[in-house]
Amino acid sequence: MSLRICDWKYGKRWVYSVTYDEALEELHRFAVPHHEELGIPGHVEAVAGHIGKVRQLGSSSYNGYHHMGPDGLRDLIARGWGVGNHTWDHELVRPDTVGRDIGEAKRVLEDACGAPVPLYCASGDNSNMSDHVLAACRKYGYLGAMSITDALNLPGDELFWLNRTALHEQYYGPFFSDYDPYRNIRYAQERGGWIIDYCHCPLEQAVHPNKDCSEAHLRLRFETVLAEGGDAVWCANPNEVAYYHATRRHTHVEALRETGLERVYVLRFGGMPDAAVCRALTLEVDAPAAWCREAAVWVDGARRNAELVRPRLLRITVDAADGMEIAVRAPGKEHAE
Repeated sequence: MSLRICDWKYGKRWVYSVTYDEALEELHRFAVPHHEELGIPGHVEAVAGHIGKVRQLGSSSYNGYHHMGPDGLRDLIARGWGVGNHTWDHELVRPDTVGRDIGEAKRVLEDACGAPVPLYCASGDNSNMSDHVLAACRKYGYLGAMSITDALNLPGDELFWLNRTALHEQYYGPFFSDYDPYRNIRYAQERGGWIIDYCHCPLEQAVHPNKDCSEAHLRLRFETVLAEGGDAVWCANPNEVAYYHATRRHTHVEALRETGLERVYVLRFGGMPDAAVCRALTLEVDAPAAWCREAAVWVDGARRNAELVRPRLLRITVDAADGMEIAVRAPGKEHAE
């Protein structure tokens, strides 16, 4: 079949995202300026029961810092960031608390930030990725769940165990490590994967070397991703990646006609989750070289400009809909007969 759905939006080879656990207000001073300058959107994992409060959770290294309130969260949304649910109180999510930690927390965060919260993020450790937690995530309409497992995410992986790479000064013992701005990049390039970095609140010096990096190392990571990625990397808010991933996995292509004058295909949805509120897809279509001279594709009968990726290959990004028709045609054949 000549029409294909790209693994990642815009036909990018690999993806980079960064998340900040706890959603601390201090990010506006130490992290947001670097995001704005370099054009990389972020994502904060907010503790729903502590919105707008001074942090005071157990013996946390970040006690005394400030959880963002609605104004801070909405400011980030306006900058193209996303918000995730980091549970209600950063404690162990038990079977009897999933309604509050997963369900109520989502509602409260969406009211606070004025935007969907499609991703859950485990607090503490992977104990909060247990079966009853992930079942609740599905029940309450999340698209996915982020773990604390250092690994790459591949296009074929499911969304309810997303891996995250610790952007920290060093890992916990007994196997200590050093900060590495290149971590997982080569692997992502080779496998066409998605890196999700995580840290907390980079300051001039890391608050805790096993939980964070410094502000300078945060910037170095961004600069390294951009330098190594070039035009092949999609730097994206994880919510947007999850929307794309879910839409791609629940869309298939049917060929309607493939003749010497036109090739027409239709997109079909199957089990599309309601939480996939953004359904953009990037499509690539093979066509004879003569058909590519004007680099055009017809979407539901309307002519759209496309990108000529290389000889005989066109690419276009569309807001997909069930039953949408995509066509390429020979020169002079503007409409189907």
